[in-house]
Amino acid sequence: MKPVTLQLKKKLKYRLDMSFLSSQFKNISSLESYKMLYGNKQFKFKDFFSIKGNDLNNIIIKSSVDLMDNIGRELKDMNITVYGDAGYSFGEKMLSGKLKLYGNTLDYTAAGIRGGSIFVYGNTGEYTAGKPNSSNEGIVDGFIYIRGNVGNNSIERMRRGNVIIEGSIGDDACHEMLSGTVIIKGKVGKSFAEGIKRGTIFTKDKRLIQKYNKSNNADYNFTGFMFKEISKIISKNIFLTNKKLTRYCGHQDDSNLSEIFLYK
Repeated sequence: MKPVTLQLKKKLKYRLDMSFLSSQFKNISSLESYKMLYGNKQFKFKDFFSIKGNDLNNIIIKSSVDLMDNIGRELKDMNITVYGDAGYSFGEKMLSGKLKLYGNTLDYTAAGIRGGSIFVYGNTGEYTAGKPNSSNEGIVDGFIYIRGNVGNNSIERMRRGNVIIEGSIGDDACHEMLSGTVIIKGKVGKSFAEGIKRGTIFTKDKRLIQKYNKSNNADYNFTGFMFKEISKIISKNIFLTNKKLTRYCGHQDDSNLSEIFLYK
């Protein structure tokens, strides 16, 4: 079987909700005839996209634009690869499977995901890996890799999972983090990790360790193993080595049980 390849045929003027692609269509004809709302009218899916291939569990979208919202929303047991930009809520509330985007996204990327893997080879907007509008809970689990920069108010109330950011992250990030691991290669914005309770953060920003104590018993064997496993997933060495890491824990606020690994 060959992946289903979707090619946008028309230039979009209005926003287009693509969340239906996460549904389990029985066959290609049911996808072609699916009625979607565009503007204030309904159109068949085939009016906007050319369709090739027959494997509906593996979908490729070409010529995607940032007017296409909710791609991969609540995705379960499917793989979607997108070439171009995506709109709001890319991968929001994802359950399982794999999402890849070779472009940039708008706000709420990977918000509230429960599992699966999301790879964005570009920049993301605000509220990335944070709380969806409909929930007070951030990401529960899953793997998120972002090659570019991440907007403000991201990674709020994270419970579990792994977030790797090769670029910088904006202001008010990692607030009220409850657990999980965050690796940030670039710069960190203002008001970072306010109200954090647990979790592990890797950063080069020395501002973040001011209220922590330096630890003499860092488990560098664990970090080395973790980096190797992450590198396998993203097919790239994530640059961190044990010799460059210094662990800080024991925050002045006794309720803060998080740890920070500072690297040079």
